[in-house]
Amino acid sequence: MSQAGVSRIVIDTPMQLSGNSRVDRDLRLALERNRERVILSRPIRDDIDENRLIEDGSEFFERGMRIAASDIQPDFLGFVWGIESEYSDGRSAYPAVWNVIAHGGATTEAIFPDYSVDTSQVPQIDLSELARGNGLALNAVQDKTVVIWGSGRDRRAIKAPDANYGDVSAGLIQIVAAETALRNSGQFVGSSITIAAFGLLLLLGLGIVRGRRNRMLVYGLWVAALVTFFVLSAYLGLRVMLSEALFLGTFYATLRAIYNYRRRHIFIDPRSKLPNFAALRRDLECQEDVAAFAIVVAKVARLDAVLATLSQSEQRQYMRQVATRLNLGDTQHTVYHDGGKYFGFLVRAQDYPDLKSHLEGLRAVASQAVSVSKRTLDLSMTIGVDHSKNKSPSSRISSAIAAADQAREAYRPVFIITNFEADSETWDYSLQARLEQALTENRISIKLQPQIELQSGRIIGAEALARWVDEERGEISPARFILQCERVGRLDELTKRLLGLSFAASRSLREKGLPARVSANVSAIQFVDHRIADMIETALAESGADPADIIIEVTESARIEDFAVARDIMERLGNSGIRFSIDDFGISSANLDALYRLPFFELKIDRMFVSALTNDRSARTIVENMLSLSSGLGLVSVAEGIEDLATLEILRNMGGDLGQGYCIARPQTLPLLQETMRLQRDNGLQRSG
Repeated sequence: MSQAGVSRIVIDTPMQLSGNSRVDRDLRLALERNRERVILSRPIRDDIDENRLIEDGSEFFERGMRIAASDIQPDFLGFVWGIESEYSDGRSAYPAVWNVIAHGGATTEAIFPDYSVDTSQVPQIDLSELARGNGLALNAVQDKTVVIWGSGRDRRAIKAPDANYGDVSAGLIQIVAAETALRNSGQFVGSSITIAAFGLLLLLGLGIVRGRRNRMLVYGLWVAALVTFFVLSAYLGLRVMLSEALFLGTFYATLRAIYNYRRRHIFIDPRSKLPNFAALRRDLECQEDVAAFAIVVAKVARLDAVLATLSQSEQRQYMRQVATRLNLGDTQHTVYHDGGKYFGFLVRAQDYPDLKSHLEGLRAVASQAVSVSKRTLDLSMTIGVDHSKNKSPSSRISSAIAAADQAREAYRPVFIITNFEADSETWDYSLQARLEQALTENRISIKLQPQIELQSGRIIGAEALARWVDEERGEISPARFILQCERVGRLDELTKRLLGLSFAASRSLREKGLPARVSANVSAIQFVDHRIADMIETALAESGADPADIIIEVTESARIEDFAVARDIMERLGNSGIRFSIDDFGISSANLDALYRLPFFELKIDRMFVSALTNDRSARTIVENMLSLSSGLGLVSVAEGIEDLATLEILRNMGGDLGQGYCIARPQTLPLLQETMRLQRDNGLQRSG
């Protein structure tokens, strides 16, 4: 080696005694003569997994020599990704072999081998060639650092990531690490940095852009950045932990895929495969100028009855045809289906100078008969529109549904709500907010207006009337706030509250031995399905009231759209003892059709006719006929709006059954009603003419 002009010799194999003392002594003397140029290596750590095949060097050779650590740390697959700069046995620290080769053992930084180093450029020479004085071999090692490693049972097979390396010796890995250090590469970029960088990049991209197409562009750029960083780091010889960043991207992609999968199911009606009303609310919230859009809801009459005659595929075909027709006005808009009888879409109101006329024309076209599987099916609908402002999307959708419910095919097929069409827009906005708060805080109560037997004057019960006293405006008319509840989709909540209070009052009266008959009002539009029956039965169970004491007054009975469903509901509740009254008979929408087709127990004559009895012959004739009709049908008659004694006497003479009005008693609280009933019972008081 000396003759060949080698600058340094690193013996990366344990120096063991040969058993021949002369050979060992000569080798020891040779080492001593070249002490400045020769470095011996041995494993320093006692890690059994990493060094179980490595034998320690002999003390005989190592004494007084420079020692380097031959330790490396392969992973579970046998790859070496990093080597420390030095290793300690607890007493002394020894520089790693690569550190000695590259820096003479001076550096303290770990190295991460750059496997792009071309090891084919590193001469590998058999020692026997040097021993024979081979000229080429001698020239190859002149002025070089020579690493000598052996082979055999004590050498570990290390894997290099480069496919060309395959299984290599530990010495070659040390050389690659030294070359990496000499190139001033081999730094390490930890996972915390890559996660922070790529996580921030993803968040910034998604925070800036909007829309599915732009998001896909962000994802593509993010993946491109990851690949570019990977290639660049390999080119620069950096070891970068990208697995965590890749896991972050995979984790996000998985979550996004789950979200998209759920959204496809959450926002799609399973029967029609159209976007549902949850999607309508989402899309409305995404609009930049929400107030510019009107929400249109089309209510298809008797849809459930029609669909019951169709197969699943035919049902979808039918609903798709409905959606296609509603899309005729603007093929760009999306039609949504709530899974039942309602279809909805958004229109930009400013595009239609006369929105009502446009929708009436659209309804006329959409209401043509539908052909499904060679069958022709009738189609009729009403349309409700919410074009109000300063309301949440959910409230506006509920308002449009309520408008569709209020619309009537015969005289108002399109009903548009714009800021509740009330006297004062400012107050109506305030009214809605206050009403929402009153409902939430249970501040809507009832008062009870006594009802008497007209012939005896005895109080037999009371009608429960909704009352709301606002802190700012005082008492609000029930007609106004009940309509408000209907329009914003809170009618069920209000009804549930009033039923509970009414039934609790009935139970309280019965517990005190007083007449417990209580009439509670329910809107006809709630008789569309069995939810109202469930609501009444729940209120009965919770209150403990006797069903026989309860009268349900059905208001605006002509708004019942499906008499078969309404009859099922009334018969179901009637089986428990509850009875029904047709309210406001003779005006508005209370009609003979409902009286004929539904099992009513009681007929209430509207105050408009009762209050005119004393001075209007026509009113008297109408009331006489209503009383005769009631008696002929076996119904109990109730005259409401009795304001004076003369009217009371006329009704008695006509043979009316029951009556109520300010002449008899004003609506009052439950304690006051109980006291009134108690006084009448104890004193035998009766109101007479």
